[in-house]
Amino acid sequence: MFSPFDKDGYVDLAPIPKLVEHLISNDINGLYAMGSTGEGLSMTVRQRMEVTDAYIGAVNGRIPVIVNVSHTSYDATEELTKHAVGAGADAVSATLPAYYTVSSIDQLVLAVRKIAECQDDVPFIYYHIPGKTGLNFKMHTFLEKIGDTLPQLGGIKYTSGAIDDFMMCQQIYGDRYKMFFGVDELFLPALAMGADSFVGSTYNFMAPTYHNITEKYAKGDQQGAKAEYFRAVRIIDTLLGYDGLASQKAIMKMSGHDFGPPRSPLQPLAQNEYDTFYQNLKNIGLF
Repeated sequence: MFSPFDKDGYVDLAPIPKLVEHLISNDINGLYAMGSTGEGLSMTVRQRMEVTDAYIGAVNGRIPVIVNVSHTSYDATEELTKHAVGAGADAVSATLPAYYTVSSIDQLVLAVRKIAECQDDVPFIYYHIPGKTGLNFKMHTFLEKIGDTLPQLGGIKYTSGAIDDFMMCQQIYGDRYKMFFGVDELFLPALAMGADSFVGSTYNFMAPTYHNITEKYAKGDQQGAKAEYFRAVRIIDTLLGYDGLASQKAIMKMSGHDFGPPRSPLQPLAQNEYDTFYQNLKNIGLF
């Protein structure tokens, strides 16, 4: 989920209910709030709580909500966790505190345990995103190491292109842990590797395309699935020609859901970039 800001960078909760209704009507069956797309790490703890409350309130129990509680401080993560649980989140998720280096699987296990054990009410989903954290450990090794010693651990949000590792996790530990695949541009390959749950930013504005890919793949229509997937890949390739978050917020505005600009240091698209971007997306068929 995106977080909405006005032109001055202040949180503006007004667009959230409309987007939630749109996503539920497009058969999105769960939300992941305050993650990378939600710019949670650029916000204060109070602002994150406000956005969390707004999403959980708009959903009103109809679909599950996972709340990202990542922070550079364990104490702040615990505060965010307890708030999310109290607000009605169905699960919480986090990366490790950044800056100080984690250099071994054992350190990773201890750090995840420290975050997850602050509550016992909802599952904890470890957020594996090595492109941001630099933690390139194999997740199947992490799950093997942690075994059954952390009952709060419910799964992994797997945002990495290492599909072999993802498949190992899914095949060996899929009956115990939920694996959420988080690289949108690898949707079809991940589907072929056994992924059945996906968390990503482009599902906000391309949900029907991904539903079509899934349905065609399930029916054995490989060519149809590849054609839909190719269109999604072209759209993602186009938006990655700019800053990915700025361009996706631009797409949200084009789609009738204005969530404002990204927070600094990210910059919104200039008007000429916006116009060119819109025309390119229109030519591909996004709208």
